[in-house]
Amino acid sequence: MKAGVIERLGASPGATSYPDPTPSTDTEVLIKVEATALNAVDLHIASGHHRAGAPSLPYVPGVEAVGQIIAGPDLGLRVRVVVAAGLAPGVNGGLAELVVTNRAACIPVPAELDSVAAAAVGVVGSSADISLRSAGFHDGESVLVLGATGPLGMAFLQLARLAGADRVIAAGRNPERLACVPAADGVVMLGKEPLSEQLASLGGPVDLVVDPVWGPWAQSALACLSPGGRYLNVGAAAGDGTPFRVEWLRAAQLTLIGFSATAVNPAEIVASYQRVAALAAAGSLVLPTATYSLDDVALAWEAQASSPGRKIVVIP
Repeated sequence: MKAGVIERLGASPGATSYPDPTPSTDTEVLIKVEATALNAVDLHIASGHHRAGAPSLPYVPGVEAVGQIIAGPDLGLRVRVVVAAGLAPGVNGGLAELVVTNRAACIPVPAELDSVAAAAVGVVGSSADISLRSAGFHDGESVLVLGATGPLGMAFLQLARLAGADRVIAAGRNPERLACVPAADGVVMLGKEPLSEQLASLGGPVDLVVDPVWGPWAQSALACLSPGGRYLNVGAAAGDGTPFRVEWLRAAQLTLIGFSATAVNPAEIVASYQRVAALAAAGSLVLPTATYSLDDVALAWEAQASSPGRKIVVIP
């Protein structure tokens, strides 16, 4: 089969021939891949800096894909699969024409949802859905979403609106992209005057801050919370370190919440994907995508690294 293969840590995958995978137990399935979404975690794993350790090389990356079962249980079923690509020795992912995984890791895809969209809403949609629920977000509350011009941020905006948010504010660095984000009542610019001052004309402090970027923006965003507010961190795209005064947390009785999809119960992931896939099928959750062929997997990888503002999907 053809696959995108990582030969050395930190390098982009290259399209090459790779041995066909085959199921080794009666609980495994062979899937003909129709679309594979790239995620930040794929690049993190390939860098060798993931907390699970460096992957065994060479390997095929891609933790999520959509395709049809062509061998094993439920033959012919179209599914979304989650694969621990690079996180366990010998486990290859979805950047290939074929992938093997356990049937239990497969979730049926709604018939009315095409494979590109089904892959695009997977990791980002479920992460936004589950973390909003873990933060106790509910109707009538207000939210500020940092990194709102990326797919994860866009998923948060739309899901917060669908949850009955009273006010949804988008924050980002690109004014052109901010002007096009869905479901926002207003936008603020990262890197200009303090976010709290920008929020003053948009209804003031919020109940929840959603932060996938951290880095230099966390301190300013903490000041945007109402007393008793919650700060939900789901990533550190702008860097892991940031100075802030812990006194702010105590004075305003704020709550810091951390989220990682790797710590979520598998049954919860299945239920969440079913929810977001149903929303996507109904047109209520829409993410812009950019598609690449498997021959152009290195370009797709570079696009993912550049924060393109679209969900990168590779089609074998």
